[in-house]
Amino acid sequence: MELLLFNPEHDYALADNQPQYVPLRSAAQFACDCASLMRYLSDGESTVCDAYRHVGQEFQKNFAPLGNAGLITKVTPWGWDAAVVYQLKRMGIPVALLPSDEQLAKIRALAHRKTTVAAMEFLRDASLHPDAYPVSPDYLTDIQQIEEYVEKVPHALFKSPYSGNGRGHLYAHHACTPTFLRQCEGVLKRQGGILAEKQYHVVQDFAMEFTCCQGTVTFVGYSLFKTERYGYAGNLMMPDESILRELSLYINIVLLRETQSLVSEFLSREVAPYYDGNAGVDMFVYQEDGVYKLHPFVEVNLRKTMGLAAHEVYARRCHPDARGTFRIAYMPSADSMRQFHENQLVESPGSWEDGFWRSGAFFLTPIHADTSYAVVVELR
Repeated sequence: MELLLFNPEHDYALADNQPQYVPLRSAAQFACDCASLMRYLSDGESTVCDAYRHVGQEFQKNFAPLGNAGLITKVTPWGWDAAVVYQLKRMGIPVALLPSDEQLAKIRALAHRKTTVAAMEFLRDASLHPDAYPVSPDYLTDIQQIEEYVEKVPHALFKSPYSGNGRGHLYAHHACTPTFLRQCEGVLKRQGGILAEKQYHVVQDFAMEFTCCQGTVTFVGYSLFKTERYGYAGNLMMPDESILRELSLYINIVLLRETQSLVSEFLSREVAPYYDGNAGVDMFVYQEDGVYKLHPFVEVNLRKTMGLAAHEVYARRCHPDARGTFRIAYMPSADSMRQFHENQLVESPGSWEDGFWRSGAFFLTPIHADTSYAVVVELR
């Protein structure tokens, strides 16, 4: 039996890299409310682990021993990190089912944003159309390098090596302010370096989803998503062929297919020998001098992603003619979430066709008395 565990705080746990990492309350609430999302990503007999429990107005990790630990043959978290392994050990999961310290260290090293530098260099070297890709980001390790970069690049974006959901981004326009330099110094002190690149005029975010298993990389599909203020705002739900048609309005399909092949080759060489699991590679279409261009490797997520979840839910549950969105609904209070849920059921009742979801709203996670987050699919 497979044990599923939703730990969406994974990116922050990677940055902290401590077994007893304590997430923000909002992340714990999200994990608690939406744990059952993992059921949609499993193919066989499985059980969901409740990673958090309410304690008064706060949340604590659930370390209670599992009564059925002896029946567990596979463990699948949202992502592997020191904190989730520590929790699973406390719950009685056999060590043989968990990654070793050495494997965790390798996964963390591969999740570092320096991987994007190596990937971009590989793609430009191997591509038949190297000029179709932008140059690699720069990895900087001291303040002087940062100041020199801002002098050279008027509108610059700096990224922490480890961060999540669009956080960890710093911007500089023509000059380094004292606040900006202080923030950069903090990143350098905590994480040893920072990535720098010019800001792009992003037109469309998307991702390619892969699976690594025993050294082999398999392409799973596309994820077409939206961001707001650099945070995840939801996925568009449609077949891969339709996503390709959408992207081909901007980028030649030949280049997209070549990019898919080259990214797969990079993952096969640099990631798959050391990691089994999902790998989502974020990309985007940007506009420069009136021309649409492709950024093929913004970052790699060595974990499950909302884009993967949207792809799997659409492929398994939705009618092929249905279109819609997959998103995380947040309400500041449980009362407002219950009201939202009731309104959706009345205004957008779910309908089925040939055993698949055809239209309306479908909640993938339950609504309880204290729920603030829910994952909802809205089809038309």
